[in-house]
Amino acid sequence: MDKINKLAEKRAALLTDASSIVAEHAEKGEALTAEAQARFDALTSEASVVASAIQSEKLAAEARAAADAARTEKAVAFAPAAESKRDLSAELRRIAREGGEVELRDITKSTFTQQVEQGDRFWITAGQVNVFVDPAVTEVLQVARGNVIALPRTTALGTAAAVNEGSAIGESDGTNSSLSLTPVKYATLLQVGVETVQDEMFDVASWATSKIAAELAVAHAAVAAPAVAAAATVGKQGAAVAPTYADLVALIYSVKQQERRAPKRGFLMNDTTLGAVMGLVDGASRPIFVPGDQSRPDTILGFPVYSAPLADNGDEALSILFGNLGAVYTAIAGAPAIEADRSYAFASGLVSYRGILRGATGLIDPNAVKSFKGANV
Repeated sequence: MDKINKLAEKRAALLTDASSIVAEHAEKGEALTAEAQARFDALTSEASVVASAIQSEKLAAEARAAADAARTEKAVAFAPAAESKRDLSAELRRIAREGGEVELRDITKSTFTQQVEQGDRFWITAGQVNVFVDPAVTEVLQVARGNVIALPRTTALGTAAAVNEGSAIGESDGTNSSLSLTPVKYATLLQVGVETVQDEMFDVASWATSKIAAELAVAHAAVAAPAVAAAATVGKQGAAVAPTYADLVALIYSVKQQERRAPKRGFLMNDTTLGAVMGLVDGASRPIFVPGDQSRPDTILGFPVYSAPLADNGDEALSILFGNLGAVYTAIAGAPAIEADRSYAFASGLVSYRGILRGATGLIDPNAVKSFKGANV
């Protein structure tokens, strides 16, 4: 944990230094020189490398914790017998050596944030690369089947009015509709030499789970992000393809008060767009971007900002979303299936790991989240 904290502090320092370069030139009313731009790019690039190192260290820490837990369980072998619990990591290793298959079928929404077995390792990794399956940011539902899921929504309110005692109350139904989500299958195949599994050079099951989780999460996010952007109402169209400080302020206040104060409020944009926004300052020449740490996300103008594969700044591009991200719903059908098999590539001496995730994402209220749209150039 100390190493992760040190890495987080290093990243924060790098981003602070990068922001100070912009602020220094802004105070003088000067554009960034070529040398200053190079320093800014170098600092933000190094910060990205450190961010990747933080994620890797988190996974390593989780693996060490799992190993410690296993050793502790052996140490209390003579304790009163309890209900047996599947060791999915051991099962994946056994199947890789001897054949057979196993699926993760015990994951529910309540366990998404608990670090237990390979199922939770899957969600931890997936949530790090895909904000749409992170229940701390968006709404994640798990359903038993992949049938069409209809979520009710109100598209226009009715009208209430003051009524005298004993008087009839007029009917006002408003306009209602539904958000339909149809889970789509995302899949990937990973192959490892049987010698690697047999020699136990490292925890192959945990590594395969994390890698498969990241690949499936990236594939889902690539579909989910544009779908949410298309469903959101345009809150501000800029005079240029890239947003200005004033554009972001206008975008924030285009969202209703109850939505911009919601517990899951925040920005979504890709890392390239975020790099450009990091250079913006407010009217007092203060950077509007503030780096986060282990307990707090990065913020823009005080609101959390999360990475998502939206479009880059460009001609009429929907590059930024802001609002109540709790209005973004992701439905996961069943549980992610991770299976190991030796027969598929038996002649090549390879063990095959297959991952499948079925999910769909949509925006239940087009006005709860609004977008920044680049100028028509």
